[in-house]
Amino acid sequence: MNFELPPEAREMQDAVRRLVDELLTLEPGFHRTGVVPERAAAGFKAMGLFGMGVPEAYGGLGLPPITSIAVQVELSRLPPQFWPLLRSALGPSIKTLVNVGTEAQKQRWLPAIARGDCGVGIAMTEPHAGSDVSGIKTTAVREGEHYVLRGTKMFISNANRVDLFTVFAYTDKSKGTSGGISAFLVPRGTPGMVVSEPIPTMGWVHEGVFEVVFDDCRVPVDQLLGEEGKGFTYFYRCLNEGRLSVGAQALGASLIAFEHSLAYAKQRIAFGHPIADFQAVQHMLADMEVDVHLSRLMLMEATWQFEAGRATGRTCSRVKLFCSEAAGRVADRGVQIHGGTGYCRGLVVERVYRDVRVLRIYDGTSEIHRNLIAKELLKA
Repeated sequence: MNFELPPEAREMQDAVRRLVDELLTLEPGFHRTGVVPERAAAGFKAMGLFGMGVPEAYGGLGLPPITSIAVQVELSRLPPQFWPLLRSALGPSIKTLVNVGTEAQKQRWLPAIARGDCGVGIAMTEPHAGSDVSGIKTTAVREGEHYVLRGTKMFISNANRVDLFTVFAYTDKSKGTSGGISAFLVPRGTPGMVVSEPIPTMGWVHEGVFEVVFDDCRVPVDQLLGEEGKGFTYFYRCLNEGRLSVGAQALGASLIAFEHSLAYAKQRIAFGHPIADFQAVQHMLADMEVDVHLSRLMLMEATWQFEAGRATGRTCSRVKLFCSEAAGRVADRGVQIHGGTGYCRGLVVERVYRDVRVLRIYDGTSEIHRNLIAKELLKA
């Protein structure tokens, strides 16, 4: 068994790590001011990272999954507020556009996305429909050469900065989830689309999340993405890779929290000794290292299987479940090792503690993924 990354993936990972290490020196300023340094987006653009999921034919890097995941692990050592639009550029919006978009749609949007000049977002979740996608109420009614969207989306990240939304709505409720939901490309500023004031959160996103209301929002027919009624199918096709991305985000956060905790334990003196000399702290560090190591192995094995076309839903759910929960354990132990200092704003372990909590909620809660894993197990 070869556990090494391919040379091209390792080279890309090393380049991104150098950028991340530079940006990490700017984190203290972010904690003091709340202002994300412009150097972050500029650095991502210079490296072409917004085009990781965009084919080379449209100006992107077209990275294979193993390279993309390795890069995302490095990026996830950063505060997540440093790269929200870059995360979205790796999500279902891009994948669906690449997979089923018309040539005209691809030519219009993909080059700008790859340059980092067009932020993308996805609008699926609603006030009463999170994990239960079938519960969405937003509709799209065909009227001549337009679809008229009516409904409300909730907890939409970056909605105040997104230039192009992928919006999911029922075009025929009678056909149910698999045949009645369609996907639409809706540019920012389309009449009838209203973005709320931010809803503050405990971490992860900078400004907060948003409610997006579609009030007789008229979308031209040529902005239908793929075929009518196949929106949920397209969305579902992107879920496995999305779950690997969440695993990468969890692993990167775990890594930076572990690194800081290990360094702190070696230099913090208590009772005349570094606290790393005490067995209680050694056990916490050992547990953190095990969680980090197992997260990495599980993530990379699943990514290799995904790239080979062998990953199942259970494979990717397992990664999302374990890595997100492991990140919570690592962050908690990191705060404990830092003691009172770890509870204070401005420390890496404190921001990781707040930021990783959402990983057990979005892209399917831990409970949903346990259900999915059990469902596949019980099929046999």
